[in-house]
Amino acid sequence: MHALLEFPDPAATETAVSGGKGASLARLTQGGFGVPTGVIVPAESYRAFLATIPGLAELIAALTPEDATRLHAQCADIRTRLTGSPLPPAVDAALRERLPALLAGGRVSVRSSATLEDLVGAAFAGQHDTYLNVADVDDVIDAVRRCFASLWEDRAVRYRHEKGFAPDAAAMAVVIQRMVRSEVAGVAFSMNPITGALDQVVVNAAYGLGETVVSGEGGIDQFVLAKRTGDVIEQSISAKEHALVGGENGTERVAVDAERANASCLSEADLRALADMVRRVERFYAFPQDVEWALAEGDLHLLQSRPVTEFPERWTRDESAERFPSPVTPLTWDFTMDGFHESLTYSLELMGLPPFRGAWFDRFDGYVYGNQTAVQLFTAGQQVSFESMDELRGMRETLVEQYRWVQELPVTWARDLDRYLLALGRLGAVQLPALTDEQVWRQMRDIDALGRAYFLPNIAISITHGILHRTLYRLVHLLAGAEKAPVLYDALNSFSELKTSLVNGDLYRLYRLAVAEPALSSLLRDTDRRRVWDDRLLENYPRFLSAFRRFLDDHGHREVEFDTYVPTWSGQPWVVLENLRLMLMQGDVPDPATREGDLRARQSAAEREFLAAVPEELRNFSAELLRLARAYTALDDLEHYQTTRLNPLSRAAAVELGARLVKRGVLPVAEDVFFLRKRTLQRLMEEGAGDADATAEAAENRAAYEQQRATQPPRVWGQDNAPPPEGALRGLPGSPGAAEGPVCLVHGVEDFARFVPGSVLVARTTNPAWTPLFYSAVAVITESGGPLSHGAVTAREVGIPAVMAVHGALSALRDGEVVRVNGTQGAVSRL
Repeated sequence: MHALLEFPDPAATETAVSGGKGASLARLTQGGFGVPTGVIVPAESYRAFLATIPGLAELIAALTPEDATRLHAQCADIRTRLTGSPLPPAVDAALRERLPALLAGGRVSVRSSATLEDLVGAAFAGQHDTYLNVADVDDVIDAVRRCFASLWEDRAVRYRHEKGFAPDAAAMAVVIQRMVRSEVAGVAFSMNPITGALDQVVVNAAYGLGETVVSGEGGIDQFVLAKRTGDVIEQSISAKEHALVGGENGTERVAVDAERANASCLSEADLRALADMVRRVERFYAFPQDVEWALAEGDLHLLQSRPVTEFPERWTRDESAERFPSPVTPLTWDFTMDGFHESLTYSLELMGLPPFRGAWFDRFDGYVYGNQTAVQLFTAGQQVSFESMDELRGMRETLVEQYRWVQELPVTWARDLDRYLLALGRLGAVQLPALTDEQVWRQMRDIDALGRAYFLPNIAISITHGILHRTLYRLVHLLAGAEKAPVLYDALNSFSELKTSLVNGDLYRLYRLAVAEPALSSLLRDTDRRRVWDDRLLENYPRFLSAFRRFLDDHGHREVEFDTYVPTWSGQPWVVLENLRLMLMQGDVPDPATREGDLRARQSAAEREFLAAVPEELRNFSAELLRLARAYTALDDLEHYQTTRLNPLSRAAAVELGARLVKRGVLPVAEDVFFLRKRTLQRLMEEGAGDADATAEAAENRAAYEQQRATQPPRVWGQDNAPPPEGALRGLPGSPGAAEGPVCLVHGVEDFARFVPGSVLVARTTNPAWTPLFYSAVAVITESGGPLSHGAVTAREVGIPAVMAVHGALSALRDGEVVRVNGTQGAVSRL
């Protein structure tokens, strides 16, 4: 057992060993930051201490967090036993050997460092004891015992209980650190915790020790700084009439003279140095930080750093509109949320990021919104930033080590894919009508469990996809310059081995079969496509029908919308026939294979140009970066394609349950099962009876859903939709080039039939089911997405310009209005 650990000890960086505070100080010390000298009494010493006290484990097991009065007495008993017992001999001896040298340099602080500290969404900081200005060995040892005991303050026990932790889940380490005789000290956030701005640093400062800032017991100065430069954006200078300083026995308050009290306690140079340190700490941890600091004799000391745990929620459609363009039914959403947040937890741990206990997505008025502050918070630190090739050379080895999992993830995902597909086959073979209600409900949960397990790395894949392409673009920009970079980057990514391309190729072959039979072409062009299918008119064309059924067997799981409520292609084959009609209306659709050849040749030439421009010592690194960027583009597409295989199975089980609820008199139609909440459906399955409340719930949710589909959701929740100023439509470049044409607003698949070839396709978002429209469109405008989204990738493949993320485009533009779409600049102009 390690009775003590020094900050430079590699083992000290583990939170389970040193607690949140201790592990952070050890990491910062080893990272080269100016951290005052200290040692850690590790959590294993705490556990050894507890084991020496008879009956303590039984007391802890019997705690009653729900009963405040009883809990108060129980916790007091535990603390009394801890503070009144001697430390284990090995711990006591180690402290008595090390402390004299540490105290020779001045007094020390003794701080609790719990193993559950500093989790995002679980702010344990401030729950446990801290002792300042301790001067004597015996007093330090007594303070260590009291820190151990503070884990059992009743408010700390209740807090852990509320956050879902068992009473004995936490352990306590203790940090003993030489104190800095600071003239000024305080706290700095590497983001604005009030507004959520990630490009700002917020500083709170006061004279003396920083405890007055943390406790809020005195006046403070507040500064809002530009993170990059340290320039002051806002400041508030208050009267700081007292300062907390070290005294003979702990700390004492001393008066500050009036002139100093009302003046800023930090100079502009101090603030710039503080902003620089905070920026470097944030980069070190790749996550926004809450930093404690002290200024002594002109030197800036780093006393503590922890991840920011609280930040304002800002709900927008920026991250969600592409995946969830329409309102989502309650049952689909309830199942989706469970899987999504499991993926979030798994992905953040895989990427080495702190856990997040809040909501990344939520649903308002039926529409899905993303917590934009959280999205930016967790992705900002993952951006690879370099300003020169020399800087990239210096970062190369660190990047390879830090992102090693990026190379491993596609391999492990492919291995797990086989298990997923085999399990899907077994679940798909189940005959639902032969099952009991409870068995069908179990089948639905089994499908969900399989999907959740398969979906675990999804968020890591999506975030990494973006990181790789932003890093690649930065490198291209350095090599080619601002003007040429967009063209070269687009050429490097002009082709990828996508599953979507395979589907489009199969769809093209169906189109060629239809063209080969003029009567069939006329039928598909002139007859309602649903009637063609429902009336079995395709049976007159057996060759085409055989190929069409094979197409549905292969790709029928393709979703029309994300919501399982909406059938996939196999559930509404006329949607595919509508796509074929659009291709037939266009006339001579080019063979995707020819276009693919041209794109491959362009890409190969661009790759040779790119690698030739890279310095030789960075060539392998750059080639691997390019390979991974392309691999994750394909992986992101394939992962989505395979995920949608769940939809037909989930829908079949849900509709089967809905049909049984129709027989019970709970629902009017089977599909109304999607308007029940998951908990309601579970209750109905367990009780095996009807329920008037469930009937009302489904009816109310269906009525709300129909109303929601007819509304345009605000981009930012809580704000009205404001159309952009006249003539000022701007977005993100999606596919280069420029084109002009009349606008055709397409809100969903129900508008496919009215799309006029040669129009500019304007949509909230698109998915692979929309691909045939691209062959008929001259350009694309979407309200969501970006250069890596489906719409942009498909537009580049087809060779038409696209502008993404044009907020409010559907309300700002009118059908038939002529516009010019500049996909290189990300601009849309009215003509």
